[in-house]
Amino acid sequence: MKTFILSTLFSIVAPLLAFADNGLSAKIRDEKNQPVPFASVLLRKASDSTLVKGFITDENGELKASALPQGNYTLKIQFTGYKAYSKKLGEVNANTQLDLGIIALEPVSTQLNEVVVKATKPFIERQLDKTVVNVENSVMAAGNSAMEVLERSPGVIVDKDGNISLRGKQGVKVMIDGKISYLSGNDLSNFLRNLSADQISQLEIMTNPSSKYDAAGTAGIINIKMKKNVNMGMNGSVNGTIGQGVYTRSSAGLNLNYRNNGWNIFGNASYFGRNNLQNNNITRYFRAQNEVWNSTTEFPFKGTYTSMKVGADWTVNKKTTLGVLFSGGLNQTTLNNGLNQSTQRNLATNAILSKLDTYNSMDNPFHNFANNINFKHTFDSTGKELTIDLDYARYVDKNQNDYLTQWYGSEFNKIKNDSLLRTGAFSNIDQYSFKSDYVLPISKTSKWGMGVKSSYVKTDNDLQFRGKTASDADYTFLNKQSNRFMYEEQIHAVYLNTERKLGKWSYQIGLRGEWTIADGKSMAYGNSAPDSSFHRDYKQLFPSAFVQYEANKNHTFGLNYSRRINRPGYSDLNPFVFFLDNYTYQVGNPMLMPQLTNSFELTHTFKGAFNTTFGYSHTDDVITQLLKQDTEARKTYQTSANLAQRTSYNLSFSLPIPVTKWWTSNTDIQLNHNELTGKVDQAQINPVGNMFYINSNHTFSLKNDIKLELGGQYFSGGLEQAFNFGPGGSLNVGIQKTVLNKKGTIRLNASDILYTQNPMATIKYSDIDITVKNRNDTRVVRFNFTYRFGNTAVKGARNRNTGLDDEKGRVKGAN
Repeated sequence: MKTFILSTLFSIVAPLLAFADNGLSAKIRDEKNQPVPFASVLLRKASDSTLVKGFITDENGELKASALPQGNYTLKIQFTGYKAYSKKLGEVNANTQLDLGIIALEPVSTQLNEVVVKATKPFIERQLDKTVVNVENSVMAAGNSAMEVLERSPGVIVDKDGNISLRGKQGVKVMIDGKISYLSGNDLSNFLRNLSADQISQLEIMTNPSSKYDAAGTAGIINIKMKKNVNMGMNGSVNGTIGQGVYTRSSAGLNLNYRNNGWNIFGNASYFGRNNLQNNNITRYFRAQNEVWNSTTEFPFKGTYTSMKVGADWTVNKKTTLGVLFSGGLNQTTLNNGLNQSTQRNLATNAILSKLDTYNSMDNPFHNFANNINFKHTFDSTGKELTIDLDYARYVDKNQNDYLTQWYGSEFNKIKNDSLLRTGAFSNIDQYSFKSDYVLPISKTSKWGMGVKSSYVKTDNDLQFRGKTASDADYTFLNKQSNRFMYEEQIHAVYLNTERKLGKWSYQIGLRGEWTIADGKSMAYGNSAPDSSFHRDYKQLFPSAFVQYEANKNHTFGLNYSRRINRPGYSDLNPFVFFLDNYTYQVGNPMLMPQLTNSFELTHTFKGAFNTTFGYSHTDDVITQLLKQDTEARKTYQTSANLAQRTSYNLSFSLPIPVTKWWTSNTDIQLNHNELTGKVDQAQINPVGNMFYINSNHTFSLKNDIKLELGGQYFSGGLEQAFNFGPGGSLNVGIQKTVLNKKGTIRLNASDILYTQNPMATIKYSDIDITVKNRNDTRVVRFNFTYRFGNTAVKGARNRNTGLDDEKGRVKGAN
């Protein structure tokens, strides 16, 4: 790992010394003066047309290039469906600054029979308000899950429980195609682990989203953009992956698109088979009792996830589009005879006092579906636009577990009868949403945005316990442990945004208001305990502001601020008891309140590429996972609670470097400092943690259409919630080659080659003294093949966001 870091830092510093202080900019437009995003821009030698560099325009059709090699060049711009544009640039030296202004492309009426050189998007792109990870063309992403791709994304860290943090802060909300996922906690992490990366186009990482987005997510938003075919006629692709770790895993996918006469019909389906070995080791110290308990877990999970999406867009006329979208998924996770062994020892002599074996078998089917109806109308060529979304989604989770517990004494003799416990956790979640956005341009340099959203969520959670001993004939229903929890929530929001450019200055100011009404009720079975309920009714304002100053071609400065909220996940509010063994369990907390965060970021961009960011955030009523224990009974349980506050500081560097014509690199470096204060059972805790993080990805374009990717991550450890994590990281490599006249692509990749992605955590406060070690099946070799077919000359499906993106992020899934 040290060698990897040193070599990476050397590759960063060396090319900086040779950079030229020059630049090239342009705005690419179509025949209607609309931006042309992702157009190929080629820089060729004037003498022999040798390709020197390739670029691609951003989503606004703008080209900004710097560090050009000195020479005499011509420029060529290409985009499917338009005539190629060429221009002589002449001599470019170290100080040349070329602003080509607006370049209008001319459409062609027939498909040209020529070979088009395609510019490839870099794996990581830095944009004004977000970082984009281009998963679609990544060699290392093929055959992986969405969670595995997230773990390798800049600034993103996933802890031992699958919780996602961004720049050292927890409270990240995940969106799917611009729609908030209502999944959270285990549900979200399991959904991402079962979502194939072969279906993903991009990840958009936003640390300070504007008021247009839901205020949920105190650390920011990660938007997962699924693949959409961008060509016309009938076209599509198929792909398949086989992988080998401890167990074999596989995936397959199909994408189809048809566009004709104002209709675009599209769909995709995927299968992801994931067999995974999960090993955990938990050591608990009871020092006052001179005891130590050690638990080792070996769970061989088997899982399959099948998903599909079908949609249609109808272009009513040049200004109006109607669309429908249906998506759904079926997940099946099973566990046969997973073993958890707990040993009680004398702390001083290490002598065994007792032993407990718990065998766990699980059957967990989970399915979800979502429906969306959408409308878009563009009033004129200035960009005045109205969009409307209606959404409904449903999640159904049925988790059934059987536990067999065997008790042994110090001589491994049985000291009591075996006990059997059967649990059933059944959850239904229904979500409804209406959302409308309106964009009103005032001039070419300013516009207003406004919108409304209302959502309604209803959850029904039923937990049933049944138990018996080996001598009993039948299971007995356990009223005390069983419970039913009902929860309803309404969120009504309105927002207003304005943005404007004044010379070298540009700004965006927004305000969002949200009104939340929530009711929860916990009902015990058989009058074993009184029913309990709670009611929440609160209104909050969420301002945001972004200011940018472009001092010159080399230096751009920015300052942004936002206030955001993170509401408890639905299952975090549920007082269910989730069982691991007789001494370890997890329980919800219906008294949880939302946490509120104020975030500031100061940014500097050098030569349009190198970015430095300093961030500060302060969070009140921090939703934190805590461990508590009953010392006399030797029981430990995990729950969530609100701690007083958290203060976070972050310094990050983004270094995209074209080392040579055939070697490009992108490195992200972060330094984080977190301070947490609060009380646990009236005892004050003040954990403090520092963390160093580096993520470096390198792409090598070799001969014969071969591309090699090498990437690695390392984090030094630090504070996550109230836990201190040890160091970890991974090294990944992949290679690909195009075949079959460039219609096919074969990829071979290996993840976590050094097997170092094994997080460890220590928890010490009050009477808690626990060490947790995880070892999962992360070292995997995968082979992937993709084949593209059909007409590749026509524009395809629209990229749409629905209105349920925030709520989907708070649903929790199966284990």
